[in-house]
Amino acid sequence: MANKSGTAQIVPHLTEQASAIEDIYLAAYPQKMATEAKILTRLMKSKAVYGAVACLDAQIIGFIILLSSGESADILEICVAPTAQNKGIGKRLLSAGIELSIAREQEKIILEVAEDNDVAQQLYRNADFKEIGRRERYYQRGIDQIDALVMEKHLPIAH
Repeated sequence: MANKSGTAQIVPHLTEQASAIEDIYLAAYPQKMATEAKILTRLMKSKAVYGAVACLDAQIIGFIILLSSGESADILEICVAPTAQNKGIGKRLLSAGIELSIAREQEKIILEVAEDNDVAQQLYRNADFKEIGRRERYYQRGIDQIDALVMEKHLPIAH
């Protein structure tokens, strides 16, 4: 996974990466508990779960985790280490997730994003995700409850 150019590599494998994924998740979301990170990585053992990691100098700096359910995929989490944010890693991980979903012959990808997360919403809109609904009080942040926007992207059929 070493990379001499200083550009992150996107690797379409999640296996054996649980510890690093948990560390990045907890660094990006300091309000989360370790048990939440463990639940996320336990899901990765399912054959219906797939995704990719971003590596820089043999160190994982981000990941995307998706769940295949019927003809659609759900983005369970996309996360970039705080020290690697705002460098296009999230965009590259999202692109990898889309490509993996197309290869799995998924028809669409669905996700939820906090209504106050403008950066993530812009990332998804730039990738042609469209808002299709809202889930009231979906995210809990301390005593605050934040609505989630539900977004989807239809995928081309793989040949």
